[in-house]
Amino acid sequence: MIFLIVFYTIFIFITNNFAQIPNNIRIISTDKDFIRLSWTKPDRLSTVYGYTIKYRPINSNQSWIVRQTNNTQILLNELRPITKYEIILQAYTNASYTDSSGPSTRIEAITDETGNFLFSDYRIPSRH
Repeated sequence: MIFLIVFYTIFIFITNNFAQIPNNIRIISTDKDFIRLSWTKPDRLSTVYGYTIKYRPINSNQSWIVRQTNNTQILLNELRPITKYEIILQAYTNASYTDSSGPSTRIEAITDETGNFLFSDYRIPSRH
C-alpha cells in the first residue's frame, strides 16, 4: 500500500498600503492666499513617519507643488485668490518618504477673493 502525502504551502503577503490614507481630513480655513488643512493618523498604522501633500490649481498644466510634514496639519500658502486647488494627501510608513505607490486622498478647496475666511472647520466627507 502506497500513501501519497501532499503538502501545500500558501504564502499570503499583505501590505499595509491599504491603511495609509489619513482620516478626518478637514479644511480648517481658507483665505485669498492660503488653505489650512488638518487630518488624523490612519487607523491601522502604528508608525507614520510623515505626510506628503501635493497641490496645484485644478485644470492647470502647472507642476505639482510638494510639501512634507510630520504634523497632522499644514498651511498651504502663497496661493492665488479665487482659485480652486486639487490637493493630494498621503501618509508614509518609512522614514525616507520614498514610498509614493501607496493610496492617497484627493480633495478640492477654493481660495477666497477678499481675505475673509471662506471655510471654518469644514470636514471632508468620508469615502468608504
